[in-house]
Amino acid sequence: MRTRLTVLIIPFLLIFSASLAAEPLATFTVHAGDSTRIETPVSAPLVDVPDGTQLRLEEVKGSQRVPVPAQIEPGPTPKLWWVLSGTTEAGATRVFELVSGAGPSADGINVTKNDKFLELGKDSANILRYHHAVVPLPADLGNMPEAKRRLYDRSGFIHPLWSPKGTVMTDIHPPDHFHHMGLWMPWTHTQFEGKRVDFWNVGDGTGTVRFAKYLSTTEGPVYGGFQVEQEHIARQTSKGEQVVLKEVWDVRAYNVGGPKDGYWLIDFKSTQRCVADTPLVQEQYRYGGFGYRGARQWKSENAAYLTSEGKTRQDGHATRARWCDASGRIDEWEGVTFYSHPQNFQHPEPMRIWPGYDDNIFFNFCPSQATEWEMKPGEDHVFRYRMYVHEGKVDVDVAERLWNDYANPPAVEATFARPAGAVALFDGRDFSRWEREGGGEIEWQMADGAMQIVPKTGSIITKEPVKDFALHVEFKIPQLPPSVTGQGRGNSGVYIQQRYEVQILDSYGLEPKNNECAGIYKFKAPDKNVCRKPGQWQTYDMRFQAARFEGRKKVANARLTLYHNGVLVHDDVEIPDKTGAGKPEGPDPRPIRLQDHGNAVTFRNIWIVPLD
Repeated sequence: MRTRLTVLIIPFLLIFSASLAAEPLATFTVHAGDSTRIETPVSAPLVDVPDGTQLRLEEVKGSQRVPVPAQIEPGPTPKLWWVLSGTTEAGATRVFELVSGAGPSADGINVTKNDKFLELGKDSANILRYHHAVVPLPADLGNMPEAKRRLYDRSGFIHPLWSPKGTVMTDIHPPDHFHHMGLWMPWTHTQFEGKRVDFWNVGDGTGTVRFAKYLSTTEGPVYGGFQVEQEHIARQTSKGEQVVLKEVWDVRAYNVGGPKDGYWLIDFKSTQRCVADTPLVQEQYRYGGFGYRGARQWKSENAAYLTSEGKTRQDGHATRARWCDASGRIDEWEGVTFYSHPQNFQHPEPMRIWPGYDDNIFFNFCPSQATEWEMKPGEDHVFRYRMYVHEGKVDVDVAERLWNDYANPPAVEATFARPAGAVALFDGRDFSRWEREGGGEIEWQMADGAMQIVPKTGSIITKEPVKDFALHVEFKIPQLPPSVTGQGRGNSGVYIQQRYEVQILDSYGLEPKNNECAGIYKFKAPDKNVCRKPGQWQTYDMRFQAARFEGRKKVANARLTLYHNGVLVHDDVEIPDKTGAGKPEGPDPRPIRLQDHGNAVTFRNIWIVPLD
């Protein structure tokens, strides 16, 4: 499918008076942090904004409001994207508000597709081409039987990658390595069912990679891209040809730079899952993974490498780096800086760099250089990379600034207004939407528009079960003497469907842990600990998608996005099973539980937006 925008886009700086502004649905405060930001993409999940609402984003600048091009990425939790335009100095903050409204669209990154390939472009300039049709080995390459020649037929790769000036920066089927295909991501020395499978050097007939289907294409004013499913196929298994890995590529080019500014910014994400009954073993080896074959003219004095650690062609191979620049000259010097995300396996990742002076440019982030590892059935392995395609030789200061944007993006704090369709679960007046878990009267205290747990009187649950929803909860942890420690300090929890606990606890100043405040209990720690001191009101804003079942068989895990005190601490996290003392998973919706764990935790202003 093609994703279109529901966000207002205004391509010129039309400034409104603040007095004319609509009531904001959400407010985003963007913190540059310790680094200066220049044309930096930022995003924020929209947990409490109803789906299908027409929206526009405006930057608040004193008494003025400047419309900002923005774009919604669909998903279990929709995500708002925009560009922090211009220069934002280190330490600065900028405020944006999301309001209801519609408006004209704006130019951005476009997508075109035919029966052979898909292209991303900006205005009249090409960025990259993805091949979904099979590209055969040219007839003039290699003296080999036709059956062997066909082994080199490939789909599922990117070529060309163009520079902003239009130079082709990739190569396919070079005479020295027929199997090299521009930008691609197969594995080399693997074992499946005890036999060697090579998805990289396809000429041995043991493995290959194929395009399977498009999942989506997206074009818009902030980014354009595509999601595609690919299959890694072992050709000689006990079952004949067998799909061992299913892989999803998410490729996007941001609407920054371009021919005028001399660069492209592209993100590449590969999610791979073993779908066979037995694991795929990755042997320790120097090749395999995200690979790049540079332009054929890039060699000798017309080629260079530079890593984040200062390594070059002579000494870069088998070292680790946060980024590596590969560059060369055809008419002018141009290059690509490759960034490995800090969450990647083996980051900073080992690299394969061809060291010979007369060698062409080849680059490969290769986690298998470090160790043998295993891809087990049903487990996702996610690899994230960014590419900075630039004119001239790499500027180290620019490369480091872009690395920081990728690894440590600007922090976005979010506050959400109560939507018109929200249901008040507790508005300070009564317990009409709650009942005591297990039956009997609710014995919690109510005062000053809040309800407080009376320890040992029991937990409470909503009278109505829930499936998919957005939820806002405010709570306050009591001040306890220093002698009370650990799980005894203001313990409670929000149990989603009585199954999955989001912990409440006095965790002020502590390291984030999975049994501390905002932890998905004993499963995942919050990305940051932003717990306030006891006695101060705190907020949870969450969006939940229930596990999916076909009959009694679970086919998709539950998912949770959570802001704690306006800070994103869980970003669309899959929860594989019930947590702690939660009820067993199942297809039936269940209520929300507020837990009595022996502490006088206080709650107020609880509302929910059903999404199912």
